[in-house]
Amino acid sequence: MYKFRLYYDKDAETEWLNELAARGWAMKRFFAGLYYFDKSEPGEYIYQVDFGDKFGGVSDEYRNFMQEMGVEIVQNWGYWIILRKKAADGAFELYTDAQSAMEHYLKIRKMFKVVTILMLLCFFFELFAGVTGVWIGYVAAIFIGLMLLMMVNTVLQLNNTIAELEEQQTGIASKMRNRSVSPLLSVGLLMNVAALCIRESVSAPIHRAVQLLAIVTMVVGLYLTARGKSKNK
Repeated sequence: MYKFRLYYDKDAETEWLNELAARGWAMKRFFAGLYYFDKSEPGEYIYQVDFGDKFGGVSDEYRNFMQEMGVEIVQNWGYWIILRKKAADGAFELYTDAQSAMEHYLKIRKMFKVVTILMLLCFFFELFAGVTGVWIGYVAAIFIGLMLLMMVNTVLQLNNTIAELEEQQTGIASKMRNRSVSPLLSVGLLMNVAALCIRESVSAPIHRAVQLLAIVTMVVGLYLTARGKSKNK
């Protein structure tokens, strides 16, 4: 059985893999969002998703440690490592205390922050191309903008997870909790779509004005998101 999914949340991916395993489908391979499952005994395996230190592979030390624990490395994709263990061998958890779990999520957040910055630069580059007359730049900017929204949302979710772990350690509520993406980011992206749609039917000054307003709206949305002043704060 094949299934296509794009996950940025490792916990959601882990839950999904274990739901399918409980129904008798064991994940065997993964490539660019495409998962392949073999039929198995219901509940035969427990899956976990880890974040490694080596892109595209794992160290011999990591591999040997997992083998000693009776854990199989099913797939390595970028920094993501999909692991599984026979349910009959007992519980399978990777990070059992708040400190190790927090360090784990801090590594993941760092990676997503770098990707978000790179995507933001690509977004404005494509947007500039569209403004200067290369219409395909608008299309690319809209696509990258959608991906950018997902990246920002992922970073904020990780902030919430890390804040919860900090509270477990210190007992002090964190100001980082319950942040979410500002609606202005989505509004700015929709305005960019509108600018693309009206490009041939309005005068150049009007088109530029809509485009400029869209850019300003997205920048303000990014600022409010970073400051945690969205409507869900």
